[in-house]
Amino acid sequence: MSDHRPRSAVQSLCAVLLAISLMVVPLAVVRPAYAVDVGHVLEAVGLLREYYVDRLDVITLLNGALAGVRSALSNAGVQTDTPEIPAGTQATQAEALFRTRFDAAIAAAGGRVSRDALAQAAIRAMTTQLQDSHVYYLSPDSYQEYQRRQRGQVAFSGIGVVLIPREGRFYVRDVVPGGPAAAAGVQQFDRIARIDNTPTGGLQADQLSGLIRGPSGTSVTLVLERPGHADPVSLTVTRAPIQVPTVFQARVIDGGIGYLQFYQFGARSGAEFRGALERMLAGGMRAMVLDLRGNLGGFVNELETITSLLLPPGRTIYQEVARGGQARAVRTAGVPVMPQQQPIIVLVDEASASAAELLAAALQENGRAVLVGQKTMGAVEAAIMVGLSDGSGMSVTVRRLSSSQGHRLEGNGVVPEIAVELSIADMDQGRDSQFQAALQLARQRLGTAARLDAVAGR
Repeated sequence: MSDHRPRSAVQSLCAVLLAISLMVVPLAVVRPAYAVDVGHVLEAVGLLREYYVDRLDVITLLNGALAGVRSALSNAGVQTDTPEIPAGTQATQAEALFRTRFDAAIAAAGGRVSRDALAQAAIRAMTTQLQDSHVYYLSPDSYQEYQRRQRGQVAFSGIGVVLIPREGRFYVRDVVPGGPAAAAGVQQFDRIARIDNTPTGGLQADQLSGLIRGPSGTSVTLVLERPGHADPVSLTVTRAPIQVPTVFQARVIDGGIGYLQFYQFGARSGAEFRGALERMLAGGMRAMVLDLRGNLGGFVNELETITSLLLPPGRTIYQEVARGGQARAVRTAGVPVMPQQQPIIVLVDEASASAAELLAAALQENGRAVLVGQKTMGAVEAAIMVGLSDGSGMSVTVRRLSSSQGHRLEGNGVVPEIAVELSIADMDQGRDSQFQAALQLARQRLGTAARLDAVAGR
């Protein structure tokens, strides 16, 4: 596959604001968390073999887990021999050998790596080796946050910003409406130079996220480099519970152009999307810019609902192949809300993933919209989130997905017709070059439609 970047890109974005994959229905609820051990690694092996879309070999999975064990020990400065399990070993014997090797690794660690950390490293390595964007492990805390976000509930305590990491710098992509950062005056394209006394240069995304998040009611001071300001701006923000909305913005710009910034396919997002469309149409919308930048996806049924609001019934949204080779095409149903003569411009970027990619591709391939921005992430599969008995979770791909015309987007992404980069220079100047390009195109499309109406005497 070309440009295979989905997994690392998703993990980087998870650290800033937990990723949502294209999900079907979670199989299990959160259980009370307790210590992780070798049994949970074998539990994860069994779940992968039971549900993953392709048949998986137990020896390959266990050796992947052992690679994670070796890596965790090495990172802690522990040198030990943890040999692989030989090919052809019977499953029950292979599991016994894995237990023996895992216990030996714990003994060799001598307390420098905990049993929990070693087991989690084993599971993460086992899922990573599949090189599948929708197979990954979530710790108990991350799994609980994931479930809260999927239900549209308060997910975590922080300040409410979405960040763009670029060349060691962190820019504010968006400010969550109604959140603490918005109240404190944080603005789009502010660059976070310091958090309290810590410079942000050289930090990883998860490190920066850890500095920003914290208990509700506590404060954090941000030193920001703001476009148009010669001196840094210092703001103190009081942390609070953050509920990430489905729709960040829905407004009609002068000239009848609607702007809908759609952020995630969570629970009831189809109803919220419909409501936003209806309000903009009532407000005089004649064309729409649909912003899917940073949208990491969500529930597959919400994708189908939303696409049906924009396309006529019977149009193919995507194609899927399940375990065993069963294939089907998923199509729109019902009467669309958006009038078909009204132009749609879709904004996408490298952080548009999963359901957002399928929506963009469906609109593009059905001739309903023009895409502007940058190639999408290329992380497109259908997965279930399975709860493990320690309270953690694991996402498992259960169906392979393709675009409406059968193009595989996993590892490839969706390529916009009009390529526009949001550069560091743009952000330093406070200019959203992608949005401006989409707005200009929408105005051109409205002008063309008006001239055609005039010629036709309408």
